[in-house]
Amino acid sequence: MTPSNRHRRTSASGQRGQIAPVALFGVLIASAVLVMMYNTGQKVTEKSQVANAADAAAYSGAVWTARHLNFMAYTNRAMIANHAAVGHLVSYVSWIRYIHDSIEYVDRITRYIPYVGQYVATVEQIAEQVREGVEETADVVIPAIDGWNANFRAAQIETQASLALNNLDELMQQTARAWDPQIRINDRGEIDRLPDELRAVVELQLLQQLAGVPMFVERYTAGSDDGAVSELISASLTANTDMRRWITGERGWRENLIVAQIRKQGSTTHMQDENGADWRAQDQLQYRTRSLFGWGRWRRIGDETSEASATEFARNYQGVPSYYNVAGNPGDQSLSIAALATKRQTQVNTRTNFGMDANTQPLAVAAMARVEFRRPSGNAFASLGNDRHEYANLFNPFWDARLVPVESGIGL
Repeated sequence: MTPSNRHRRTSASGQRGQIAPVALFGVLIASAVLVMMYNTGQKVTEKSQVANAADAAAYSGAVWTARHLNFMAYTNRAMIANHAAVGHLVSYVSWIRYIHDSIEYVDRITRYIPYVGQYVATVEQIAEQVREGVEETADVVIPAIDGWNANFRAAQIETQASLALNNLDELMQQTARAWDPQIRINDRGEIDRLPDELRAVVELQLLQQLAGVPMFVERYTAGSDDGAVSELISASLTANTDMRRWITGERGWRENLIVAQIRKQGSTTHMQDENGADWRAQDQLQYRTRSLFGWGRWRRIGDETSEASATEFARNYQGVPSYYNVAGNPGDQSLSIAALATKRQTQVNTRTNFGMDANTQPLAVAAMARVEFRRPSGNAFASLGNDRHEYANLFNPFWDARLVPVESGIGL
């Protein structure tokens, strides 16, 4: 072997010895990059899962809250409708009594007239049976309706208590578990792991939510609402022509003769305060005569006026002494529901090779939903007119929920 060949062989062996460490270092770099890419992909996937859970939790919490508000609206409407039904029944009792009293008065006059007296006596017996049946019905129905309204008031108290307790967060937590059992919603322990400046903003938002949801509604009484419930009851009666004529108007007639006039007069008045309520109905037959100086005053025909009242059949009749409505002055009020979904990075399926330890800060995504009062449009709902607007209230069940962009300051 010549000297030149020996030199070339020695050089090749030296080059192979230098390439081996470089190749090993390249393999280590590539492995680290692969691990980093894997961890990044896992975190992106997990954060997308956390974001979906946050959206679902916020929306479900808003829907749950809207349903509570709509329940209060339905029960308010039901109490007013039941109370109006009692007024209708009391008016009917008074009217039946008037018919019976009038026939009884005629019977006293015609009882000695052959054939006519017998016919009138028979009609009077039928009218008496009808009167007894109606009064027995009122004895049962009016206390039952008042008890039903008492159950509605108790249900409203329970509904507000449900809003006041931590049920909202628990509901949103259950929704998030459907996406991942390890995701937490508005968890105080996980919030403490967030950076200081972000933690302060999130805690303030959740504190406002904790206080704002139960305080969004307020209990009013008939003595502390400046007559609002009485006006609402009156408006519900006057909205229907037949109801207005039957209860608040004149459920009667008039006959004009040459020298006399006869009329049937009947109306029902309403009373409501925080101590109770009553409907007072009155029906009577009246007449007046003409003289040289004009018509005289109206006089009652018969011995006494036919009357009826709600308290006659339910001694402690309450009506609508209390109800719930949106707190504060009327306006376009809405309610924001925030959900901060978190998951610890130690629970993410990542690799810890090459000293890549999991971050102590959790994966966190915030979502926001809003509960709003929106009057539906369409033929099913009467138009309010161009210059009228319906503010948020708990008398129409028009509360709805929708997701909205996260408010500035709590974006993650």
